[in-house]
Amino acid sequence: MPRPRCLWCMEPPLQEVAVLKWRGEERDRITVQLCRKHLTRLKEAGPAGREHKGWFYKDGWW
Repeated sequence: MPRPRCLWCMEPPLQEVAVLKWRGEERDRITVQLCRKHLTRLKEAGPAGREHKGWFYKDGWW
C-alpha cells in the first residue's frame, strides 16, 4: 500500500486541509494532505492564496 504524502513534496502529511484551487474562472473545492512546511506556507499566504504550477490554492472552501 502506498504511503500517504504531501501534495507538493515527499514528506508525510501533517493534516488534511480543505482548499480552494483556482486558475482564471476554473475553481475546484478539494481536500488535500499537506506536510507541516506547506501547511504553514498556505496559511501565511492568506486570502490571496499561494501559486503552485499555475494553480492558486487558498485555505478553506469559501
